[in-house]
Amino acid sequence: MDYTGLLKYPEFDYDTVYEKYTIEADENEAGEPSMVFPDFVFDTKIAHKYLVLVYSPESEYADIKDLSERKELAMKKSGIERKYRKKIMTNENPMIGDMLTRFFRVYEDFDYELIISAKEALITLLEVVRKPINTHLQDDKERNAVKAKRECFDDAKYIMDEIRKMLAELGSKSNDAKESVKSSVFQGGFAEKLAE
Repeated sequence: MDYTGLLKYPEFDYDTVYEKYTIEADENEAGEPSMVFPDFVFDTKIAHKYLVLVYSPESEYADIKDLSERKELAMKKSGIERKYRKKIMTNENPMIGDMLTRFFRVYEDFDYELIISAKEALITLLEVVRKPINTHLQDDKERNAVKAKRECFDDAKYIMDEIRKMLAELGSKSNDAKESVKSSVFQGGFAEKLAE
């Protein structure tokens, strides 16, 4: 599938993105408004290449089950500078978020978008669950930290169950519905691989 059609949208135009995230701050000493420029905006063609490598079912990385590994490989191959990588890995780059939303809107893979978003939320929750609790905390703060971990665990379990339900529903669609999914990302068991 050719994803170059995405480049015509404003989310993939560097100047539009840069302007969108540039904000006016307090006035400087001369009485002029000072501007705060986004430090997360980079070459949108490189970002486009990254998105296709991570999220396209035709990508050479599509068979990699570990989404974090897939992102790392895609960032290296597409040439994303190191200074941008951490925020991309933790889904904190607004430019990439906007591009990804457009990607899914254009290709109408809303089920896939939901599964990907759930998987990324799951990664974040499990990181919190694995993070050790500081043993030097006061009793009430330690209790709150343990409670927060339990809540994250419960949320992660819920998300996993919901992903499984979605995959089961997609697998049991009628023949008419299956026809409409033929060219989607779910063809060939891609979604099943994604959820593993």
